[in-house]
Amino acid sequence: MFWGKMTPEKGKEDVTRRHPDVLEMSKGEMFLAACMQVFRNAYGFVEATNEGLAKDSQGNPLPLYTYPAIEYLQQFDYREKRVFEFGSGASTLFWMARAKQVVSIENNPQWHQFVSQQTADNDNASVLLAQGDSFPFTLSDQDGEFDVIVVDGGGYRYDCAAQAVSKLAKGGVIILDNADWHHQTAAFLKQQGLLQVDMTGFKPCESHTSTTSLFLHREFDFPVAGDRQPAFGMGAKHLHSSDWDKPYAKKP
Repeated sequence: MFWGKMTPEKGKEDVTRRHPDVLEMSKGEMFLAACMQVFRNAYGFVEATNEGLAKDSQGNPLPLYTYPAIEYLQQFDYREKRVFEFGSGASTLFWMARAKQVVSIENNPQWHQFVSQQTADNDNASVLLAQGDSFPFTLSDQDGEFDVIVVDGGGYRYDCAAQAVSKLAKGGVIILDNADWHHQTAAFLKQQGLLQVDMTGFKPCESHTSTTSLFLHREFDFPVAGDRQPAFGMGAKHLHSSDWDKPYAKKP
């Protein structure tokens, strides 16, 4: 296949191939280049990585979950939901903009100070410091249950997940980041009767794939933020197969 400023003439491929304004590439290479443009422009990956800040193409903060997990979670309305995080950061800002309440536990004093400054002016977010073995057990000190519990802190993933189970609200979800690195923790959560959905893909600011796993209570049914689910993904074709998306076939 040729791509460039001129239209190839049949039978004159050698002329086209030598033209300085034309690039020859396979269909696969051309599609790969198009995919990279989606990654660059729709996802904002290049700019986020260059700045070292997890954010979308509009500059809004993103959690360091995989893109498939982020896009799935962005579909829901959290205005009446409580969120608890083991580990804070850009994810705290992400949830703060959406949820009724966000409580984050951090075990790095310097990072705790930094994130606390970012959330200081918001009444719906609090960032607490808990170091050492007390870190996973801080959740039990919180009043009530949480609709979303994120296990993404520095260490103690299994212990945090074990504490999360008893504080998860009916119909809620536990988010285990880097689940591929913590398969025993994932197995534990699944054994509690939660529905495991693995979201594998790239993350903001990282050059390798990873897995963010969602563990859904069996009555999970969060309201949708938009007018439909699934929403169109980044770089999607905004089409509707209207004839096929309703009763269509006539029984012979």
